[in-house]
Amino acid sequence: MDKLKTYRTIIKEVLTRYYELDLSQPSPGIEPVLALDDVREHYFWALFGWNQNQRTCGSTVYIRIKDGKVWVEEDLTEDGVTNNLLEAGIPKHDIVLGFQHPFLAGFN
Repeated sequence: MDKLKTYRTIIKEVLTRYYELDLSQPSPGIEPVLALDDVREHYFWALFGWNQNQRTCGSTVYIRIKDGKVWVEEDLTEDGVTNNLLEAGIPKHDIVLGFQHPFLAGFN
C-alpha cells in the first residue's frame, strides 16, 4: 500500500473513532458531522446545532493531505489528534501542525 493511501486510511479510522464516541454520548441539540473526502484529501469532524441559546458551528478536527504530508489544520481535542496519528503509524516528519505559525509548525 502506498504511503498516501495508508495515511488516508489512518486519518479516516482516527476521525471515525472520535465521531462514534460523540454519537455514543449525544448532546441535546448538537449534531456531530464526519466528512471524509479521499478525492480532495480533506477530512473533518465537526459539531453543529444549538445548546440552549448558543450556536455551535465548526470543525473540531480538520486534516488534509497536502504535498505528501498530513496537515492538521484544526485540533480542538483534549489529547491532540496528532498523538493518535503518530500512534497509528504516521511518522512525525510527515505531520505538519497547520494551526501553528510556520516557524513552529514542523516544516521538514
